[in-house]
Amino acid sequence: MLYKIVFPTILTFLLLLNACSSNTTSDNTQVFTLQEKIFVHNLFLSEYLWYDQVASNLDYALFNAPQTLINELRISPPDKWSFTLTEQAYEDFSNQKTVGFGFGHTQDFSIFLVRINAPAYKKLYRGDKILFINGQSVTQDIITTVSQNTGVATTFTVLRNSNQLDIVITPVPYTFKVSLGKLIDQNTTKIGYLRYDSFTESSISELETIFTTFKTANISELIIDLRYNGGGSIITASTLLDNISNAYAGERQIYLDWNANYKTKNETYTFEDIDLQDGNELTMQRVVFLVTEKSASASELVISALKPYLGNTNVITVGSNTHGKPVGMSGRTYGINYYFLANFLVRNNSNNTTSFDGISPTCRAEDDLTHAMGDTNETMLSTALYYVQNDTCP
Repeated sequence: MLYKIVFPTILTFLLLLNACSSNTTSDNTQVFTLQEKIFVHNLFLSEYLWYDQVASNLDYALFNAPQTLINELRISPPDKWSFTLTEQAYEDFSNQKTVGFGFGHTQDFSIFLVRINAPAYKKLYRGDKILFINGQSVTQDIITTVSQNTGVATTFTVLRNSNQLDIVITPVPYTFKVSLGKLIDQNTTKIGYLRYDSFTESSISELETIFTTFKTANISELIIDLRYNGGGSIITASTLLDNISNAYAGERQIYLDWNANYKTKNETYTFEDIDLQDGNELTMQRVVFLVTEKSASASELVISALKPYLGNTNVITVGSNTHGKPVGMSGRTYGINYYFLANFLVRNNSNNTTSFDGISPTCRAEDDLTHAMGDTNETMLSTALYYVQNDTCP
């Protein structure tokens, strides 16, 4: 199923990022200077993970935007991720700020995700199918246009449970959340469920609040929903690992392995020391993750990092194969642009990386758009709950 997202600055592979210019003239003409082209090329020839395969000679005149140059230089396969965006777009996403409606839809315009606290939140629901916008048959071009009309009310005609409804939503600047937590009681088992949409730098406080609730409730099982989480901050991923278990203080979580020229940049992340723990950390013996092909990067990092400690049989994935992005990026700036090139492999404490084919699920389950995320009747979550009770797939 093909998905699109109406999140103008979302920092994941789900969004086809437009090329960003380093400068604009008074008539808004984009300027991609020779100096910036040389800068980007040199990044590929030095810091890039596959630097030794990059073309050393280029006709810079052929490239009028940063992303077109990146697309030419990156080694694909495997690299389908290296990209650029403006510093402002990056900062806005890191601080969970954007503008628009805040929903994602499939190719047939069915809603699969609504950002938490976005203008569309609690107005559009998973499974709603958009039929018309302002009376016109829906197209992607129309959605793009109206999402950019900040402050202008838009009428969505949707099909919901066989009923046709008109819903008015106004695209505005907004701050969103990326996590929701809930407690699920199943027989005598108390389960914590965490929906986590992105590893933003500013979401750590959200995680701390949710894990305090889980700790207070004394949960014995944990389900983390990463089905649309395309990654983000490694520091945030490390914090999530700290909250999942306090049993491995000081032990290595992951290792960032740069290319042969930059081994001095190799870096280790560890579970926080005992004197830094704040008391809301859990000691999970098993974790179940809900995943799809949109679960990438930091999502896969967390799953991989837990395996040397909990064991493969206690790190359960439910859904479909994950995306397969075992590499990370360290942003570099030029003018107003941020450049994110694949710089390093992410290895766990057993020195293993995620496969470029992704992580295969323990239990296969479809993403069920007829139920909300977190609904115990939703197929992926209900499969996870069955596994928790029976130690096997349905």
